[in-house]
Amino acid sequence: MAKVTAENLFIAKRLGIDFEASELKLDKWGNVDFYCQTGNLMILLEVEKGQKHPCTNVIKVWPYLEENPELKIFLIQIVRQENKAPKNRIALCKYMGKKMESEFPNRFKYLFRNWHDDLIDDIRSTVAEKLTELT
Repeated sequence: MAKVTAENLFIAKRLGIDFEASELKLDKWGNVDFYCQTGNLMILLEVEKGQKHPCTNVIKVWPYLEENPELKIFLIQIVRQENKAPKNRIALCKYMGKKMESEFPNRFKYLFRNWHDDLIDDIRSTVAEKLTELT
């Protein structure tokens, strides 16, 4: 497990999803911090701690979806408080997530949340809703 992934393991565990112990390689498009796969459904989790261009962690899923038409993907993007990405780059994350949901309506769902321990119940509830939409 990469050092940065290990630093974010506490968040992955709080979500209540049984993520794999290693990162997922999206072919030539990059790696994902955490993932879980059941059949053709993949749950991906990107935790942004130091990433200044977090929109790349959304965009890299697009070509992977196109190349793997049998897959459904739910991307959860959590931004930690210490992340200092500019507001316009955070806005791009949300824009691209919505755009991809529109482009792949039955195959892709996106959830963006700022991390705070007090929000875990809301995050888990929204995760459950989005998963229901994909299954």
